[in-house]
Amino acid sequence: MTSKVTAIPVYTAKDYPRIRQLPGADDMPATWDDWHADFEASKVERLHRRDFTHAKVLIRPGKFKGWLDDNSFSATEHVRQLHAQERLDSKRARQEGRRELEQMLIIPQRQLTSFYRSPPPRVSHHEPVTKGPIGLIYAAIAGLYLAWLAHHWLG
Repeated sequence: MTSKVTAIPVYTAKDYPRIRQLPGADDMPATWDDWHADFEASKVERLHRRDFTHAKVLIRPGKFKGWLDDNSFSATEHVRQLHAQERLDSKRARQEGRRELEQMLIIPQRQLTSFYRSPPPRVSHHEPVTKGPIGLIYAAIAGLYLAWLAHHWLG
């Protein structure tokens, strides 16, 4: 059972002024240094509480502004956290999909390996199946599946 991971929006010193200029972002500290000091203090507090259910998510001003415009939001603290959470959840879903795909490909590969280790058939008119075409078929299926997953998740 996995616990819910909460996203923490973080900013680079270069991007911070651009994010602060967005409508609704006036609740942010005046400078990146002030924000960073608050961030470090909260990180220390979480470590003392042994709270490891948070993950940093870098917020980029261009993508964030596009997301705000698409959703008709202003850049309030709640909305910044919501954007970071959506990005984190999306990244974790992609990682889980990759793990599932790897598991799907590992099992057939093991079955294929055991097939090739078995002795060839004793019938003289049958040739053992070569690795080349079967490997290409699996590669083609995997490629199609990856393309479908990318289309599904990236929309």
